[in-house]
Amino acid sequence: MFSRLYTKSELIKLTKQIIPPLLPSYYKGQCGKIAIIGGCEDYTGAPFFSAHAAATLGCDLTHVICERSAATVIKSYSPDLMVHPYLKDSNALEQYMITTGKKLDRLNERSFQAEYVKEKVMPKVITILDRIQAVVVGPGFGRDPVMLLTLEFILDEIKARHLPVILDADALYLVSQKPDVIRGYSNAILTPNIVEYRRICKAVNIKDADNTKEVHLLSKAMNVTVLQKGNKDLIVCGDDEIVNDEAGSCKRVGGQGDSLTGLISTFLAWGYSAYKDKIWPEAKRSTPQFTDEQIRMLACYGGALLTKKSAGKAFTKYGRSMQTSDLHKYILESYNEVFGI
Repeated sequence: MFSRLYTKSELIKLTKQIIPPLLPSYYKGQCGKIAIIGGCEDYTGAPFFSAHAAATLGCDLTHVICERSAATVIKSYSPDLMVHPYLKDSNALEQYMITTGKKLDRLNERSFQAEYVKEKVMPKVITILDRIQAVVVGPGFGRDPVMLLTLEFILDEIKARHLPVILDADALYLVSQKPDVIRGYSNAILTPNIVEYRRICKAVNIKDADNTKEVHLLSKAMNVTVLQKGNKDLIVCGDDEIVNDEAGSCKRVGGQGDSLTGLISTFLAWGYSAYKDKIWPEAKRSTPQFTDEQIRMLACYGGALLTKKSAGKAFTKYGRSMQTSDLHKYILESYNEVFGI
């Protein structure tokens, strides 16, 4: 479908088709149930920005699954988010070993760490994965070895449930170290910045002087959708591509990429659930029906467009002092301008 470059107005029209109108007949959860998995002692803002962006765009139910020391902080940011302190890091494992009389010389054994994660972490995480429609993994996740091992198990459970998943930040670091954790899973979206992108290309031996061709090669090699962030966002799935040329902000403040993942996740939940379930009359008459690949690409475009547009508005107002929290103030206004109320 996207073998040719569509105009901005055409892409907006197509993206609007996966957005459910607000109707009184809906019940809670039909317009989005999402989990953001990330957040540790050092990084609490990233998962919040992702979750808050998803909720602000219109997701009904937004969960954050984080490491225990991050939970209270994230909860204090917003009572609208459901925060679950289920993840455990190496410090938690060490404390568990001390209190249970285990020998500390096994602390760094992968087999012992895996046993701990499977017993103490995954059962609770799975209860959330069984209730949602889309997942974001990576914002504020950190690179603690026990946390990264947990992420491998989480990705396995996501794949087993065929859930659409967005990988960003530390999840992309894991991909650069172990590409097979997501290789071949077509429901995955990678959202790398230039550094993350180069790291992954190197890991899978992809290199081409033509950037666009290189992104296509990476997408094909991994069988995933790639959103390469930049001055112009390039969205690629196999041979298909979309370009988001919205201007955005000149202030490259940290956190905007996290907001992007949250916005994409809401579009994904709408497309994979509300649109495919045809919960509104127009969705039943939509011709042709979008494939999963097309839904992923349109979700990426919708999220990227709103991120740039909101950032541009925030920069116009705040200039050099602009923060990611300022971007969020303009999500609704940007949405209404682009897609209508």
